Amino acid sequence: MALQEYKLVQQDDIDHNTETLMYLNLQRQLRFFKGVSFALGIFLLFSLLFNALWVHRTLQLMSIPVLTPTKYTGLVRNVSTPFIIDKLFTNENRTIADAAWSSPDLDSEVGLVALTNEYAKSKGLLPAQRWPWDHSKGIYILNGFHNLHCLHLVRNLVLEAYDNVPLTYPLEHVSHCLNVLREEVMCNADDTPRYTGRLNSEKGKEHPTSGIGQTRMCNDWGKLRGWAVAHSGCFRAINESTPNFPTIERYKFCPEGMNYSSPIL
Repeated sequence: MALQEYKLVQQDDIDHNTETLMYLNLQRQLRFFKGVSFALGIFLLFSLLFNALWVHRTLQLMSIPVLTPTKYTGLVRNVSTPFIIDKLFTNENRTIADAAWSSPDLDSEVGLVALTNEYAKSKGLLPAQRWPWDHSKGIYILNGFHNLHCLHLVRNLVLEAYDNVPLTYPLEHVSHCLNVLREEVMCNADDTPRYTGRLNSEKGKEHPTSGIGQTRMCNDWGKLRGWAVAHSGCFRAINESTPNFPTIERYKFCPEGMNYSSPIL
């Protein structure tokens, strides 16, 4: 009887120890999973924070205008230029205004350039007439300078009409230039909203002008002019009214430091 009771007690101890071990093992597993869950939670938190920062940074970069270089000369719109009320080019003193319009920076003939066949082909340009000093180059007119030529022509017409003197250019040429400027306006399609009213820089003005003081981003005219000079066609439209004037003589006005050889006939 005593032996049987001993065996029962021993079996109870074994069962109790087994339950204790199972309980302790379960506790260890729970602590392990809690630790893993905590670590995963921290990881996920940092992952979410990182992704949020990445999205924020991406949106910031998307909001920054991308300055895409122009195809031909690599210009970018990085010159902040304000709308102003000009007192130089529109000066009532004709001498002052004429001097401004006659600035070398506004010389439209600078825009006649000689470009290599390789350059023209790489940019998808159509063939052009040959440059007399090197037949591997074609003669092109940069569009901005052609627009400037037309602007000079229209200004000249307005002043001649105002002064009631004979007009230098025929109506056909003037109409061509007016249409060139129209095309340029529509091609650029500038969407800058100019404010109106007696506000900002125009506060208190009797006749306010829209947009004064606002800025817009422009290409660098000086860089375009510099590129044109570096690729100069050495041209000047001299003696246009002289019959049989040798054309080659108009291609002898190279910038300082640029030389030309004998013309290729």
